[in-house]
Parts: sequence; structure tokens; C-alpha cells
Amino acid sequence: MADQNPVPLTAAPAAEQLVEHDGKTYRTIREGQAYILVPPKARTELDPRIAKEATENQKVFYNPIQQFNRDLSVLAIRTFGRDVCERRRMKREGGRAKIDKKKERKDVKKAAGNGTAHDATNEQAKDGANQESEDASLKRTREEDGEVGAPAKLVKGTDGSKIPATGAEAAQENVQVTKADKMEVEADPAASEPISKEEQVLNGANAQPKDDAKPWQPKFRILDALSATGLRALRYAQEIPFATSIVANDMDRKAVESMGLNIKHNRLESKITPNTGNAIAHMYHVAFPPEESHGPDHVNAKYDVIDLDPYGTAAPFIDAALHAVNDGGMLCVTCTDSGVFASCGYPEKTFSLYGGMPIKGSHSHEGGLRLILHSIASAAAKQGISIEPLLSLSIDFYIRVFVRVRKSPAEVKFLAGKTMLAYNCDYGCGAWTTNMLGRNSQQASSKGDNTFWKYSIAKAPTSNSLCDHCGSKTHVAGPMWGGPLHNAAFIERMLKDVSKVDKEVYGTTERIEGMLDTALDEIYVSKYIKEKGPAHENLIPRTVPEQVDDTPFFVIPSALAKVIHAQAPSEAAFKGALRHAGYKATRSHCKPGSIKTEAPWTAIWEIMREWVRQKCPVKEGSVKENMPGWKILQNAREPEKDAGEKNAEETTGSPEIVTEHPVDESAATANKSGDVKKMKVVFDEALGKDKKGKRLVRYQQNPRENWGPMARAK
Repeated sequence: MADQNPVPLTAAPAAEQLVEHDGKTYRTIREGQAYILVPPKARTELDPRIAKEATENQKVFYNPIQQFNRDLSVLAIRTFGRDVCERRRMKREGGRAKIDKKKERKDVKKAAGNGTAHDATNEQAKDGANQESEDASLKRTREEDGEVGAPAKLVKGTDGSKIPATGAEAAQENVQVTKADKMEVEADPAASEPISKEEQVLNGANAQPKDDAKPWQPKFRILDALSATGLRALRYAQEIPFATSIVANDMDRKAVESMGLNIKHNRLESKITPNTGNAIAHMYHVAFPPEESHGPDHVNAKYDVIDLDPYGTAAPFIDAALHAVNDGGMLCVTCTDSGVFASCGYPEKTFSLYGGMPIKGSHSHEGGLRLILHSIASAAAKQGISIEPLLSLSIDFYIRVFVRVRKSPAEVKFLAGKTMLAYNCDYGCGAWTTNMLGRNSQQASSKGDNTFWKYSIAKAPTSNSLCDHCGSKTHVAGPMWGGPLHNAAFIERMLKDVSKVDKEVYGTTERIEGMLDTALDEIYVSKYIKEKGPAHENLIPRTVPEQVDDTPFFVIPSALAKVIHAQAPSEAAFKGALRHAGYKATRSHCKPGSIKTEAPWTAIWEIMREWVRQKCPVKEGSVKENMPGWKILQNAREPEKDAGEKNAEETTGSPEIVTEHPVDESAATANKSGDVKKMKVVFDEALGKDKKGKRLVRYQQNPRENWGPMARAK
């Protein structure tokens, strides 16, 4: 690189080239299909041998650790954007069909030759009413698509055609047509036929004849609210082909200057608009524009996707983002303050930012994930907006969620029934119980011909302040999100995209595929709202608004074994015991070795007691009376009651290759009785192994010490 000759800023970008601009020299870094300019000696590599201090001293903010976040965001927005554009295309085609039907009715009436003045007047009145209703519908369609807010009035132009009125012309109630004009229209009606209001709405404000019109493209606008160097905005512009406009905002003027250089170097001036300003103020300005911007020429400036990736918490930006995003749009939210949302060190800070208390234990990051979703849902509910998590991930040192929002006061009513408190035995055995704040129950009407939802307050918890299993103190956590974390259909579409992308462009595809596959594995039952019509099969269905996640959090066998001072069972053995007992068991994406299961804690501890009795006895004296594991081990089965279980273990057949997550349905009936002592516990490792297939990178291994968000740009 030292032997290279610097090229001007307008030269074609390439990786590791030297660029000279205004007497300064820069080095080009490529990520995805975008290029950014950094000082020539800036350290941006991830070599584990490089000390932490060497990467902290940077003049521009580029963190290669976050490439996974950016790759994932591009794929998620692209998957979501195709769905939005398809919905708008279908809506537009529906509007076209209405216009064609109206023209057909007019032609039929014309051909009928019914020319009485009375009938003509009635027909004009009916057409006027139909016109008004269709104009209102098309106006709504136009505003939702981000086009001009209302159809403009038509006036006569200098060439005899009709054009949209502006200024004083728009104030006139009627446009006079001269006798000469009428003669011209009668002589050649096709040549002077004006563009209708409907065609203007569907083709945009500057409607042109069909021969000269450009192919219609639905608007898809993205806001990178905290853009820094603009790398995210550059990648969105390069790698999301249907994105029509992107705004890259930052309140640091020097950052915006750097952003402008990067935009110019990537030749994306026509697609990306840099903006200097406070992100919150910008989003509120978009949501509530000045009064003079309303009227016939008003343009809906709300965004279809808003990406919030701050240095720390995103909590201050949530409310403004919910105002500035379109109905049916998506919020992409990152929070890097894991010391707050996933730790009990600053509970007062956690509550002030996210409206809930954190949970302690190995599942603390999933608790933080649910706290963040709860803060978004509660802020949205104040505006009559419901949220639907499409993908929610705990990654390294941060949380990343992709949430679809929808204006629906009716769906907001389900929120209390999807908000939960957790009672956690954090200083003892680690067990927890959950309690919803509300109840959503579907009931039949008095006549029995219809059903309706009833919303009520949930009962108080039946558990006391001491853990039922070990007798230790329990602590409250939440309120937090108790609904599903993901939309399975959305993840499946993302996985299809990941399998087709260029791995040289997306350098973290192996980890993306592994994490998405693991997240998909977490979902037991997915219920969706079925949309009518065969055309909706290609759309991402919405999860039902009342759906609750029955399996929050997870267990780790090694952590359970630590409580009773025993050797830990393998992951396959523990999952095999759960599945043999009739319970489902899968991984969690949050931590390696984690197991999500619907089994109650009584069954989990019974399996651990049987592990100690059958396989690995506890060393005498290792568990004392004042320890949490003492009370748990005191509930072990009596040996004489277990005759024949070894024979059952030996004769139990298990498949050598497991293609899915099976359970022993016959054993489930014994579990429903509530007496776990009657449950057959068989540590069947073959049954506990997951399906064989492609080897995936499910959990990231940190390449060096102090792996994290790095220092702020200097």
C-alpha cells in the first residue's frame, strides 16, 4: 500500500486504496459492497495479538466486531422490505382494478344511449359520489405509500390539456371551459383527454402519459438515525436494491462531513441524504411537520425502517422512532449496555431506562431481551400501536431486535396478558416462576353464535417469598415481555437468503446461519393470522396478537449440577431424559449448553436427583444442611420404589438418527398427574441428540480479551 499513488475522491472505490482529498490522504476499507475512508494508519483488524489499546486510539468510528450486526441488518431489512413492497404492489393493483371497473361502467352507460336529462343528472350524481369515495381510498393508499397526500385539482393548461392546479388556481371552485375548448375535445377526444385524478394518484404527482411514464416502484425509505461514518446507510443503499431513499443522520458535524466524503466516494449522492441534527428532534419533525407543509403538495416523510444503533442504550430514541415509522414499518434496535439490562448491579438504572427490574442468573440476557421488548411495547401502546418481534437476539455484548409495528388499538388490548413478572431464586437453586399481569380469555356470546375476547386482571402468585425447591429467598424481576421472541416465517425467509448470498460480501454468513437456525429451533408452536387470497402466500404472515411464550428462559445442566455439587450430565443425556418423559427440549441462542423446555422445575430437579442416584452419586459431605442443594436432594426417591427401572432403561429403544425433536407421548400422561415420583427417568443420549445435518457455527467464540464495543471515536 505504501507504493500506491493516491487517487482522487471521485475515482472508482476499491479496497485498501489511498485516496487524496483537500490535501489529506485516506485509506479505503471495504465492508459488504460499501467503502469508507479512514486515516492511513488506523487499526481496523481483528488480530488477537493486537492489544486493546491499539484499537481504541481511532479518529473515526469503525468497529469490525459489529460486522455481524450490519450483515444481519442488511439481510433482515431486505427480507422485510420485499414483503412491504409486495403488499403495496398488491394494494396498487387493487386500486387499478377499481378504476378499470369504473371506466367499464361508464362505457356501458355510454353505449346504452340513455340520454334523458333526468337520468344523466342522476348518473352524474352517482358518479360524483363514487368518485369521492374512490378518491378518499386512493388518497389513503397514496399517503401510506409515501406519495403526495391528496390528489390535486385539475385546471386548463396553455396547451389545452388539464394539469394539477397550484396557488390561486387551486382556490377556484370551478374551471371554466370555453366553447372553443369543447369543440376541440369533441373533434379529437383521444388527443386531448386529460389525465384523470386516479392516474395522477397511481403514477405520482408529476403524472405523464402512459407511453412516457417510468415503471412504477413502491417507495421504501430507511433512516439510519445514528449514522457516524454512514457505513450502515452505504450498505443499505448498495445491497438493498428496492430502497428508494436513505437518510443518514448524526449530530456531530465532523461525522457528517466524513459521511459526505464516503457517500461521494461510493457515488451514492442520489440515494443517500446526510443530515446534521439530533436524532430525536429529526424523528419528531418527520412525525409532526410544520403546518405549512400540509395541503395538496404534502409528502409523507415517515420511514418504513428506522435503525437505532447507539453507543449504549436506545431507550431515549424509542418514542420518537415509533412516531416517525410508517404503519406496518419496522424498528431495528440495538442496546449495548448489557451491564444494565442483564445485570443486577444497577437495578435503579434498569428500571428508569426499561421500566422493569433485571433478572439474575445464566438466563439474564434473555431477561434483558424481554425487558427491552417490554419497553418498546409499552411505549407503542400509548400511541395505539402493537408490536410483533420478528427476530430478537442476544449477541456477544449487546441485544439486537427487529420489530414490526402496526397501528391497531384492538391488538394493544392483549399487551397486559403478554406482560409478565418473574420470581427468581437467584441466590439459591436458580429456579423461577412467572406470572402474567393480565388475562386474555376468549368467550362465547350469550346466543353462542359468536366469540369475543375478555380482558381481566391476573390472579396473585401462589408462590411465597421462599423458593419451593431449595428454601432460598426469591426476588422479583420485570415486568417484561412474555410473548414470542421471533416470527418463524420471517426467519425461514432469511435463511433462504443467507444460503444464496456471496460469502465474500457477507463475511459472517456462517454465524448468521447458525444463529438463525438456533433461534428457529426455539419456537415450538407458531400461530399466524391467515390472510385471504392466494397472492398472500408470498407475504410474511403476522403472529396472532394474543400468543404467549409458554417457555421463557432456559436451563444449563452444568449450572444445575453445581447446585447439588454433582458431575454435570451431558447436554444429550439431559435432553434425552426430558424427551423420554414427554417434554420438548431445544437449544437457546443466548448461551452454549442452554436448554429450553416446557418441563416444570419439579420435573427438572427430579431428573437431576435421578442423575445423581443412577449415574453420578454425590460425594458424602459435599452438600451441607445450609446449602441450597440440601433440600433438593432430601426429596430423592426411595430405592425400593424403583425396582425394574433399570430393566426399563435397558429395554427402551431409541432411534440411532433423530430427524426431529420427538417426545414419548405415552409418558406425558404420567406427568400430567403432577407426581414426578412416578415419572420414568431414562438418560437416553441417542434420543437427546439433535437432528444430523450441516455443521453450523451457533455460538461465537471471542477472538481476544476485552471483546466489546471499543471506545468512542476520537
